[in-house]
Amino acid sequence: MRKFYVISNKNKDPEQVCAKKICDYIINAGGECEYYSSDKIQQSDDYNYTDKSIVPEDTECAIVLGGDGTLLQAARDLNELNIPLFGVNIGTLGFLTDADMTSFGSAIDDILAGNYEIDRRMMLNGRIFRKGQQIYENTALNDIVINRCGNLRVIDFDIYVNDQYLSSYSADGVIVSTATGSTAYSLSAGGPIIQPNAELMMLTPICPHTLNKRSIVFGAKDTITIVMSDNKRVLEERIATYDGEKFYNVITDDKIVITKSDKVSSFIKTNKDSFLQRIREKPQKEGIVKSERHRKILEIINKNDIETQEELAAALIDAGFNVTQATVSRDIKMLNLTKMVVNGHKKYVVFKNDNNNMNDKYIRVLRDGFSDMDMAQNILVIKTVPGMAMAVCAALDAIDYQEIVGTIAGDDTIMCAVRSVEDTKKLMEKLKNILN
Repeated sequence: MRKFYVISNKNKDPEQVCAKKICDYIINAGGECEYYSSDKIQQSDDYNYTDKSIVPEDTECAIVLGGDGTLLQAARDLNELNIPLFGVNIGTLGFLTDADMTSFGSAIDDILAGNYEIDRRMMLNGRIFRKGQQIYENTALNDIVINRCGNLRVIDFDIYVNDQYLSSYSADGVIVSTATGSTAYSLSAGGPIIQPNAELMMLTPICPHTLNKRSIVFGAKDTITIVMSDNKRVLEERIATYDGEKFYNVITDDKIVITKSDKVSSFIKTNKDSFLQRIREKPQKEGIVKSERHRKILEIINKNDIETQEELAAALIDAGFNVTQATVSRDIKMLNLTKMVVNGHKKYVVFKNDNNNMNDKYIRVLRDGFSDMDMAQNILVIKTVPGMAMAVCAALDAIDYQEIVGTIAGDDTIMCAVRSVEDTKKLMEKLKNILN
């Protein structure tokens, strides 16, 4: 293989830094590579990351940057082009991906040298019938899910296998998955893990209202039919989801017929780790990556005046960590970072809690940051110096006033939910005594 095309999750690689890096590596290694430009993308209501219309006809391999969701979408959208996919993880777990941004180089070298295998995965075909007429059809690599839509009432459905009645269910929904999808939603719903290249279908009810309904495994030649019923005989709307991406509303008496698809998804495999090894080690590896990222965050905020999440995310990307705003936000909470004014500038710092004479330090933070306070029933509103609200809020939490149920902080305002009006008055008195 010499000709590659890179598809990148625009939410995880917004500036296409990773896409450019991989493309440059391939070109320098003697291959040919292109990646999409934003002005080439055909925008539509259901467009996400892939657009088969701009993939060059002579492409021999599509490199997909993202997590499992991005790879699933590419597998479905590019299926007709018959191009094998190679996944590079810049998402979360990435069970379907073969490499990440630290290991893609050796994997690309193997592909260019022909040292790889093609892993072909079974897909599902799901047809929806209403009053005997087919109204929708699509394919899925992971799963087809039927679940409730709009309200919290359970849904009722009957299951037939090869036109023979199996059982009736009252549940939140049902998952029909491939072996590839056994590590996805089905696993969360209590289904088993199956070797991903096995040609099987699994039926897993979601929170069934019975004690004896479990996952059932069927062969690839079987046909699973889900008939939407309703004990109350109302025209209730539900939703059919294909790989969590494509949606179609179904109603009472609709039939969803699920079979093995004529289509298959092809993935390039260079990683020699076995499936069992990946299951065992993948979560551990992700934990190691998180630890390394946390160490880098602490190093960054110690060396630089980082004021915003955007600045922190940019610094992490420059350091080789592919992060989103959501990831950075979670890391800030986990590391107990807060903003404080240091040398006239706001910056992120670690708010440490070591139990040795800490009350004095917390009180000092309260005094330095406090501006004013007022109450509205059992809500105490505290105004602070601009940029100090998070630090003062952390100090309040650390002191652990029993009157406070919870707190939330902005830039210069803290909202404290207090147990009662009387407790709010008591808390204000305590704070006045400390601050005076």
